[in-house]
Amino acid sequence: MPGGEFLPPVPYLPWWGLLGFLLLVVVAAWWVFVFVSTRSSRVPDRTASEVPFGPAVEVIRKRYLGLIDETRVAYLGGGLPDREAYQRLSMLMRSYVEEREGTRTVTLTLKELRGTTFAPLTEAVARLYPGAFGPEESGTVAQALDRARGLVTSWK
Repeated sequence: MPGGEFLPPVPYLPWWGLLGFLLLVVVAAWWVFVFVSTRSSRVPDRTASEVPFGPAVEVIRKRYLGLIDETRVAYLGGGLPDREAYQRLSMLMRSYVEEREGTRTVTLTLKELRGTTFAPLTEAVARLYPGAFGPEESGTVAQALDRARGLVTSWK
């Protein structure tokens, strides 16, 4: 320091502070955008217009009746054990109602199914649970096949 005097620091121009603040705002806005855009549901809800009606209902019904008949043939042919037959029938009935109503039922537990308005499905699935998951069966696979056909043919 020549002459022992102190020189004041060189002041920055005001736009540098403004630029830094704007950079912080842009980074914060980016994080908010990323968080908000990735938190939305990845499975879109079906609207009433997407729920099948008219001829589409018969196509769906025939397809599921065919799948139930395939299960019957596989079971009677000995290629499908009792437990797997019960589980397949449960999945077919749940899938049918889900496709018809547009409400997710395949992944619901029995307790969650009881909270829905689908009483016939809940009753049918509850009757399949002992054979599908328990040590003893309640009824036969033939009765379960008939119940599944009844559910599909009588659904709304």
